[in-house]
Amino acid sequence: MHAPFHGAQAPQDNHRQPLVLIADAHISAPWGNADVFFQMLTALEHGPADVMFLGDIFDLWIALPRYEKALHHAFLAWCRRQKRRRRIGFIEGNHEFFLAQTHREAFTWCTHRPWWRDDEGNLFCHGDRINRLDRNYLAFRKLTKNPISRTVIRWLPFGPSLVHHVKTRMKGANQDFRKALPLDDLRAFGEARFAEGVDRVFLGHFHHRFDYQGARGGELHTLPDWFSEGWISVLTADRNGLRQGPWRDILPLA
Repeated sequence: MHAPFHGAQAPQDNHRQPLVLIADAHISAPWGNADVFFQMLTALEHGPADVMFLGDIFDLWIALPRYEKALHHAFLAWCRRQKRRRRIGFIEGNHEFFLAQTHREAFTWCTHRPWWRDDEGNLFCHGDRINRLDRNYLAFRKLTKNPISRTVIRWLPFGPSLVHHVKTRMKGANQDFRKALPLDDLRAFGEARFAEGVDRVFLGHFHHRFDYQGARGGELHTLPDWFSEGWISVLTADRNGLRQGPWRDILPLA
């Protein structure tokens, strides 16, 4: 069974709008997907929805001086503007580093913790820590996502070039763990959260849609990724419906 691990708890609030969930966009200049992504953000501006980014929005984002690119700054500028009109949440994925420490003010909330739980029984999580067999990644995460590594990376000579080299080398690593969903771990994670009072769990990271109904109630949904075909997920304002599909078919919301 999964041991409990702590996430962030949202303050109680009666704020209700549709909620757009975006996971695993992996935006980068080499992929050539930035223009379309920002077109989607523009479409979001014309509807009433709040927005939650469930991690891996950029293919790599080290939120430190020398490492950030123009795309990161453009995205932050959009978030700062839009948080005056809607709630903008961000859960760090395994491709984001130190975002919550560096740019928290750009979002309504931003967390490096494993999940964000609202006051309506919903839990939102990137999901990169769920697969217990992916030991290489879990060890790498502990090594790189801590205050000491943040200081080292910040001042590392030739740091951006070195990080690019390491990322290129690791791109094809551990692919066996990403070819199939870790169904047993997903079910165990869901049941552990349901036992803690969560009604629904929404996960990114896995790039595949999977829906699980708990043994005693509760729902777990792994969300389709944006990267492959531009899919998003939308929770209705009453939180009873979940719509999924290409963003061009869904946005702008009425």
